[in-house]
Amino acid sequence: MGRRKSIKLSNMAPEDLNDDDRISRLHDDLIHHIYSFMDTRFAVQTSLLSRRWRETWKSYRFLNFKIERPIDHKTGIKFPNFIHRFFSDRDHKSEITTIDFQSNSIKLSNLKETIIYAMSHRTQKVNIEFLSDKLTRRGGLDISLFRSQFLQDLHLSIDFELMISPSLTWDLPSLTSLNLEGVTFTLNPPPPPTDSKCKSIDLFSHFPNLKTLVLIGCRLSNIDTFIITSNSLHNLSLIDLNHNSEFILTAPNLSSFTYHGMARFSLSVKNLDSLQTVNFHTIYYRALQKQPELVELMIKAFEQLHKAKFLAINSDVVRFLSVFPEVVERRRCPFRSLTSLTLVEHRLPPSSIVFSDVIDYFRSSSPGVKVNVEIGVAASWKICWVDCL
Repeated sequence: MGRRKSIKLSNMAPEDLNDDDRISRLHDDLIHHIYSFMDTRFAVQTSLLSRRWRETWKSYRFLNFKIERPIDHKTGIKFPNFIHRFFSDRDHKSEITTIDFQSNSIKLSNLKETIIYAMSHRTQKVNIEFLSDKLTRRGGLDISLFRSQFLQDLHLSIDFELMISPSLTWDLPSLTSLNLEGVTFTLNPPPPPTDSKCKSIDLFSHFPNLKTLVLIGCRLSNIDTFIITSNSLHNLSLIDLNHNSEFILTAPNLSSFTYHGMARFSLSVKNLDSLQTVNFHTIYYRALQKQPELVELMIKAFEQLHKAKFLAINSDVVRFLSVFPEVVERRRCPFRSLTSLTLVEHRLPPSSIVFSDVIDYFRSSSPGVKVNVEIGVAASWKICWVDCL
């Protein structure tokens, strides 16, 4: 084989160099697609790769910030300085489609600056995960920051209080999906202890297009009545809430309802004509054996959700119904249109649970219901019996 001849760049014509500069010939849309896979700070650093790329980041519409420390040792960037300069140097005429913000250490002022910038640039989707290990800081975040005619998807996973005053509304007319995790709802000013009418909130009726509402690990402070009213709501999830509140629900187009949480759950509904699917999981422990009123509350909640056709319950619900048979016998099963009943358990159930009696309870009102039993013994597999009882 002959020796390959080396080509010196100094002997190449300028037009040949330009032909080989494929990075500079990439279209803006493709460059922005590449940016979508990286932290925005790295996207800004790519301006050093090519003259063509020097200004491209300024019109990038998807912003991703993942900050573990104020000074990121991976990038060598001081984030508080970076975020201010980034918003100052960016093309202000370019809209932002998505902001994905994750941090556990930055100052609250940087978070507020990001929210204000997003609300003023027609951002459609905002995901904020503030994973601080510090205690909730009172008054740190106010929902008045979230005002936009364009925001459609808002996900807040943040350990802050949302101060709710009677005159305050959430101005988000285009919002279709709202996910709040770890948020504390607090009335401001605190209502008098004797005034029950002032201890109620109704935040979501101001969202004319809201279709999905998810509340996870939220705390309701000094709130007796939590009102959810929406003509457009299709999916509602209430998971691991810390509360002593009564929930009042009016949602004529709701098709899916999920509740995972404490057994003491008071629910009152006015219109659930479109309800199809209910997932109801609760928590049982031995100390509750002397509280039959909890089963009464559970069955009352079932009565409010009686139009469901698909029901999934965990084994703790089954255990409650098994431990208090006198309550079950006294109160007829309210589900009269069930076509599917799924019993879900993430471990092998205790032998004290009598599945057959509980299933007979549901079949007394829905004789044709199909029964599924799912037991997830490990994360990678599960045992499933279909219509086994």
